[in-house]
Amino acid sequence: MKWYRRSRERRRGSSCVQFALCAPVLFAVLMGTIEFARMLQIQHTLREAALEGARAGIALDASTANVTAAAQSITNIVGIVSPTISTSPSPLAWSSQTITVTVSCLPSQNGWLLWFFTGGNPITATITMDREIQNVSVSSAS
Repeated sequence: MKWYRRSRERRRGSSCVQFALCAPVLFAVLMGTIEFARMLQIQHTLREAALEGARAGIALDASTANVTAAAQSITNIVGIVSPTISTSPSPLAWSSQTITVTVSCLPSQNGWLLWFFTGGNPITATITMDREIQNVSVSSAS
C-alpha cells in the first residue's frame, strides 16, 4: 500500500502538464473554426445583400437609394460593420438595361482573425440582374 501511494504522489502533476501542452492547441483550433465560420457567414450575407439590392433595383420606379437601403438592411441583420455598397449604373436611370450591385466589407473590422483567412483583402459579392424596363412599352399619349 505504501508503494502505491508514493507512485501516485509522484505522478500528481502529470495531468496538469498534459493539459498545459494540449490546451493552447485545442483553443487555437476552436478559435480558428469560429473565425472561419464567421467568414463564411459574412460571405453569405454579402451575397444575400447584393441579391436583395439588385431585386430592389430591377423595378421600374427604383432608385439608387432603394438599392442601398435594401442591401444595408440585410447587412444590419448580421451586424456587418461598415459595408460598402455600390450600384452600377449610378444614379439608376429609367432606361438602364441592367443593374449591378456590389457589396463589400473589410475583414479586419468584422472579426478577430478574418485577415488571416482573407489575406487582408476585402470580402466582396457582386450580382447583376436585368431590369424590368426591357419588358415595358410606353405608349405616347395623343
